[in-house]
Parts: sequence; structure tokens; C-alpha cells
Amino acid sequence: MISLETSLKHLAWSNQKFFSYFGDMPDEVFGLRAAAGEWSVGKILTHFAGSGEWYSYCLSGAQWTDLKPITSGSIAREYLPLMAKLDGHLLENVSLPDDVLDVESEEGIIHPTRSLILSQAVMHSAEHKGQVAGILKQHGNHLDLDALDVWNFISQTKI
Repeated sequence: MISLETSLKHLAWSNQKFFSYFGDMPDEVFGLRAAAGEWSVGKILTHFAGSGEWYSYCLSGAQWTDLKPITSGSIAREYLPLMAKLDGHLLENVSLPDDVLDVESEEGIIHPTRSLILSQAVMHSAEHKGQVAGILKQHGNHLDLDALDVWNFISQTKI
């Protein structure tokens, strides 16, 4: 059975490849949307990173920063070290006890377990990668999500 640790290692690996993919994209790609009123690719990518900061906050109380909106490939590349740091923090938490945590949220105090937060980070990532790939496809671009899947991660990293 795949472990949460392996899932988080895959997350870190695929996040680096995913954000790297956008490094050479023309600026107009970051404004693409599925439909009027929907989030743009750049907004989704910025949200993606902001969510990593949210998970870090939930796990340790670390404060997040005002993230620069991703509107170009050069800004997407700037996010690579931040994503590595945030994904590393998730991995540090996988070996800790599965405590119930007290997290202050917009809705008040919530009480997720550590494993719930870590699992949500993995699921949230997959959700938004699929969303972005769909938007790109709709506009004639292709993002090969199979290249980011667990099979390729295991094959390439020999874990």
C-alpha cells in the first residue's frame, strides 16, 4: 500500500515539474480561463502555492506571506524554491504523531488531524493540476499529466 510519505514525496516531485512547466510559457497563458468569471491559470497557480502556506500554517502556526500573483513564466520560476520549502515542511510532518490540531480559520477554530491536512495537500494538488490542464487543453495547449503521475515518479526516482 502506498504510504502518505510516498504520496508527499510524489507531491513535492510533481510540484517542481508542474511549476517548471510554466517557466517558459508566454504571459497570455496565465490569463486563460475555463469560462468568463472563472479563475485564470495564474490565479489557480498562485492559489496553489498559497494553499501550501495554509497547510504549513495549520501544521505549525507558520505565518504566510503576500504572494506575488503568477502572471508570467519568470514569476512561476520564482515559486520553485517556495514550493520546495512548503513541500519539505509537509514531509517533515509525516513522521510526527497524528495529533488533532487546533487551527484558527475564517470559520473559527477547526480540529483536523495532522494526517487529514497532509492528505488534503495531496488531493488539493491533484485537483488543481487537473483543472489547469483542462483550461490549457480548452485553449489548444497540452499539459501531460501522465508525466507527473505516481507511476513516473516511482520509475524516475526508484523509490
